[in-house]
Amino acid sequence: MTKEDLNQMCQEYQQVLSMSETEVFAMYEESKADCIASFEAEIDFWENYFGYKY
Repeated sequence: MTKEDLNQMCQEYQQVLSMSETEVFAMYEESKADCIASFEAEIDFWENYFGYKY
C-alpha cells in the first residue's frame, strides 16, 4: 500500500463522514448490488466449469 492509496482512503473516509445517512445508504445499496452480481457471475462460472447446477 502506497502513500497515495492511504491518501485516497482518507479522502473517501472524509467524504463518507460528510454524507447524509441517505447518501451512505444509497452508496451501500449500489456496492452491494455490484458485489452480489459479481458473486453470482462467479458461481455461474464454476457451475459451468464443473458442469452441474445445484
